Amino acid sequence: MNRIVLMVTAVLIGSTFSNTARAQLLKRIKQEVKSRVENKVVRETGDAAEKSMDKAKEGVTGATKGTKDKPVETVDGNATTNNRSFSEYKSYDFVPGDRIIFQPDLSGEADAELPARFSIKRGNAEIQRYESEKILHLDKGGYVTVAPLMKNEDYLPKQFTVEFDIMWENDKDYFDQFNDVRVLFLHHGDNNFESYGMYEFTLISQEKVVLGAHSGNGQKIPEALKNSLQSNDIWHHFAIYVRDNIAKAYIDQYRVAASNNMPTGAVKLALNTDGRYGYKVKNFRIAAGGDDKYNKIVTDGKFITHGIFFDVNKSTIKPESMGTLNEIAKLMKDHSDLNFEVQGHTDSDGSDDANMKLSQTRADAVKTQLVKMGIDDSRLTTKGFGETKPIDKNDTAEGKANNRRVEFVKM
Repeated sequence: MNRIVLMVTAVLIGSTFSNTARAQLLKRIKQEVKSRVENKVVRETGDAAEKSMDKAKEGVTGATKGTKDKPVETVDGNATTNNRSFSEYKSYDFVPGDRIIFQPDLSGEADAELPARFSIKRGNAEIQRYESEKILHLDKGGYVTVAPLMKNEDYLPKQFTVEFDIMWENDKDYFDQFNDVRVLFLHHGDNNFESYGMYEFTLISQEKVVLGAHSGNGQKIPEALKNSLQSNDIWHHFAIYVRDNIAKAYIDQYRVAASNNMPTGAVKLALNTDGRYGYKVKNFRIAAGGDDKYNKIVTDGKFITHGIFFDVNKSTIKPESMGTLNEIAKLMKDHSDLNFEVQGHTDSDGSDDANMKLSQTRADAVKTQLVKMGIDDSRLTTKGFGETKPIDKNDTAEGKANNRRVEFVKM
């Protein structure tokens, strides 16, 4: 009976309630259930409800699924396009790092609970279900700061990338006040998360950005982006690239800031919001590296990409992939002697057969897109390996994310 109640309630919450009402109702449900059963039973029941809803969603969308307990993929680490087109991303040049060091999978966490993979440094935050997926919700009404929960304090290398999707909540038809969204970068031993850190990337009042020291001058953003940001029902993708003293920052398809005089030595980061409105956050990812791909070919005969994004369980390429695809297309045009086998790889979730088919169709999709971008068909072959060639363990979210990849192997 408890499973049925939770399943029906979850559907109603996702389809008929406002964000504020949803959060309040989730808390009331949690309190009522806890008064009847032990916490362990609640978590098991919630997991069963989530799996049932995922299966129902697959039946509606026609998504590929395996014969094991989990679908082929639980998290794909991909950004949300909001129906943006490839043409809008034609000049996009952000390329994620090639080794993922933080990418939490929120799908297994309980609703209305504290996040398991983020440390709350200030304010209130919890896991919520929004539409068909779990998100990290940052409450309004007070400054909120969360940081990745890592085993070691010093986890940022000299070269890294940070990405996340964010949507702000405004219960009015207009923004009468504007928020700041800030990514703080801190040095070793700095636990003052109410400060501004060594440097920051901040979106100020949906009008300008700062990349560097807090005292730096803000840079205005494109008018089209400004108009898009002043909406509370659109996901926006933030991306930051850092290599020593060089940094670049992106919002959606726009590069909004760049600097070659950044302070060096940051070892950790935090996400901060000023609290006038609530926020939804998902697809948070930190990746290390991102060396020049030609050097990888010379030394290793191949390179790995984590910047080609697909719809979950599908081979549909997302426009945010254009940064990586543009880099590969340019590499092949500059070096006419380079020919590649495009290899698709998955994690171990789902059936072996489904993973093999998915990896092949994704490799084929990548080749098709590169041919559209001017690469001769004869220079590319494809091969799907499914889950048969992992490069990391499949027992952590980060390990699975590293295993979901596209490789380019020199022929």
